[in-house]
Amino acid sequence: MKRIALLFVAVLFATVTFAQSEEQTKLPIDPKTEQITFRKVIQTVGSQDDVFNRIYSQFMNTYYKSPSTILQQNDGRTLKGKHQFQLDNGDAVKSKWPWVTYYFTIEVREGRVRYTLTDFMQKTQSNHPCEEWLNKEDPLYNPIWGSYLDQIAAFAEDWGQQFEKALVPEKVFEEEEW
Repeated sequence: MKRIALLFVAVLFATVTFAQSEEQTKLPIDPKTEQITFRKVIQTVGSQDDVFNRIYSQFMNTYYKSPSTILQQNDGRTLKGKHQFQLDNGDAVKSKWPWVTYYFTIEVREGRVRYTLTDFMQKTQSNHPCEEWLNKEDPLYNPIWGSYLDQIAAFAEDWGQQFEKALVPEKVFEEEEW
């Protein structure tokens, strides 16, 4: 009887674990491009120029080491760029961890800002779209791909949180006159 109960608990635990791992790899797919696309519109305060300057000074200059090298467009209303980050494959040798490139677009309008992260590509001799990792029926499917997709989702969430923090205007302290 104990064995049956233990087997039942083990099967239940495995089912719940499998269901959670399935949910973790759900990423936002753009129906038009069929690419992984993280997009959000954020309401903000301040003029268009103030918000743009805040994004550049408080986000771009702090999140990226050298924003001028990754930016492909900066017209005062739109920032477009290409950057990369490294995934963790569990190997002790970090040089074997895959790199992923992505494109970002930040668009500033009066009272709102929209950011888009898209075109996630595994950097190899010939770049491969990360959407390939979603296909579990692929004969070359590797279970680590699910972890990679989770890391992409975590990266995008962190990027978005850092971006939203940068949109909060700095408090201006006025000096008292004596």
